[in-house]
Formats: sequence, C-alpha cells, structure tokens
Amino acid sequence: MPNFADFVEELGSEEEESDKANRVPVSSTCTPSVGSAPRARGQPLTQEVISFSTNANRGNLSQEAFNQKLTHLQIQNKRIGPDLEGLRLVPAVYVLYAYDNLIASLSGIQNLRRLQQLYLQNNRLTSMAGLEGLSLLQKLHLGHNRLARIDSLESCTQLEELMVPHQQPPVEAPLQFCPTSMAAISSTLNVLNTAGNRLEDLQELTPLRLSTLDLSENKIRQVGELKDVISGDVLRRVNLQGNPFTFHDRRYHSAVVLCSTAIEEIDGREVLPQERDFVRRLDEQKRKLNAQRKKHLNRAATDGRPRNLGAMPEKGSGRQLKPAEGESWGLQDWKF
Repeated sequence: MPNFADFVEELGSEEEESDKANRVPVSSTCTPSVGSAPRARGQPLTQEVISFSTNANRGNLSQEAFNQKLTHLQIQNKRIGPDLEGLRLVPAVYVLYAYDNLIASLSGIQNLRRLQQLYLQNNRLTSMAGLEGLSLLQKLHLGHNRLARIDSLESCTQLEELMVPHQQPPVEAPLQFCPTSMAAISSTLNVLNTAGNRLEDLQELTPLRLSTLDLSENKIRQVGELKDVISGDVLRRVNLQGNPFTFHDRRYHSAVVLCSTAIEEIDGREVLPQERDFVRRLDEQKRKLNAQRKKHLNRAATDGRPRNLGAMPEKGSGRQLKPAEGESWGLQDWKF
C-alpha cells in the first residue's frame, strides 16, 4: 500500500503536466517581442481546427456543405500560424476572429471574398498583402502586430473601422500610411486607432474625415500639427493623451474645440456646450483685438504718431486687463 508521501508526489506530477497542457503560450496573448527568444511554431488551419471552433449544428449536412454555410469563424487563441491557407475550406465566412495567434502572413485571406469583419490583433504580421480583394470589408483590427506600413486597402472602399495601435516592426520607426490606401477609404472610414505608433507627422492622415480618432502615446510635439486632421464638423471623439505637447500645453483642449466644431469628447472627457461656446467667444474677441491693433499700427505708420494700445499687466500682478480709451481687448495675446 503506497504511503501518503508517494501519493502527494504522484498527484503533484499529474497537476504539473495538466498545467503545462492548459497553459496559454505568452507569445499568443501578449504583444509579440522582437528579441532573440525562440520562435514558437504555429499549427496550420485544418478542417479539424475549424470543426472544433464553431458551435453551429451541422445536422445532416456533409462536411463540405456545412463549410459552405459557415459565416462566423472563431479561431482565436489556437496557436494558428504561420498563415491562413485553410480558409479556402470556408469561403462563405464574413466574420473572422483570429486574434491571439502566431499568424505571420495573410496568405489565404483572399479566399474570403465576403469578409466584412476581421480581427487579427496580437499576431506576427509584418505585411497587409492579401487584403487587396476584400471589397466588402468594414472592420479591420490589426493592433499589436509588427507592421511598418498600412497599405493594401485600395479595394476596401466600405471600410468603416481601422484599428492599428501599438505596432512593433523589426526596425523601430513611425508607422507609415499609404496615401493611395488612405484616399481609397477616406469617404467611408469613421474610426481610426493608431495609438502608440511613434507618429510625428500626420500629413498622410489628412484625407480622412473621422468621427473617432485615437492618437494617444505618439510623438506629436505641437498641437498645431493636428489642425489638418481634426478640423471640420465631423470629429466627435479624440484621444491625444501621452503626446509631448499634452505635458507642456495645458490649453490644447481649447485649440481642439476651436478646430473641431462638433467635438464631444477629448481624452475621455466630455466637452460641454457651455465650454464650447466660451472658447469660441474668446477666439472671436481675439480676432477683433488683432484687427484693431493692425488698424492702429497702420495708422501709426501713416501719420508717424505712436498709438497707445494700453499696457498689458504682467502675469501674476493681480491687475485687471483694461484697454486704452476707445479700444477693446480679446485674447490675441494668448496662444492655444
């Protein structure tokens, strides 16, 4: 009869093996690393994997007939990789969940001509090649991959949501956006998340007219660099946290409000109607003051007599701002 110590040792061994079998590999759930760690090998997308990834009732249908009717496929966290060639078995799928895998290539995605929603975050993608024929695509999630450039979207003219935050390409550099792709999706794209991509120049994003934009944790130095991207009457929500200008310019919210006439939320904080009206009144006053000063300076240059524009009190003096007689002041002397 085995003693208690042997029983405990045997039980511990069984639990350790069970834990190893059920443990989810770090590389399939976390942001892929570019270091020298051993490269985990993925498993191909087979019929067996597909069958175990759906709860749909096959009924009396043959396997092939069932595959032809499958519209939603959930193969997330299955260690799938390095490609998606097995998708040729399920050509009718229009919603694909394939995040948290080991996918390094989109080869095979071209088989899903009806695809509308694609979720591929937390993989190993370095290229978007393969998306060129997906003309019905509406949602594309590619966050936490290894992309250096956003492209191959020329045919995705129905795309509404593009999520590409926190890319980790082999060579660290600002994420690039293909001008041709941006022009192709500019009339339909509503939501863009490009947080944490080391962006400094936003020129490639200017064709877009977005309702929601996440530019947080980038390297944008001046709030003025946002003007061409956030201007207009479409943008409703914007996240700018973590950029250099947010640490030294506390009034950047006002600049955003002035540029985005319909803005409702900045950095997760609601923009109240009274705040929007107040900022606009101040800006109007600034413009009037600027016009008055320009007029006075022109007169002074014409007749040679200096004009008293009123003394501006020093910051912290406690004195109330007062214009010279017959003049009024706005906020031209303050910069947003």
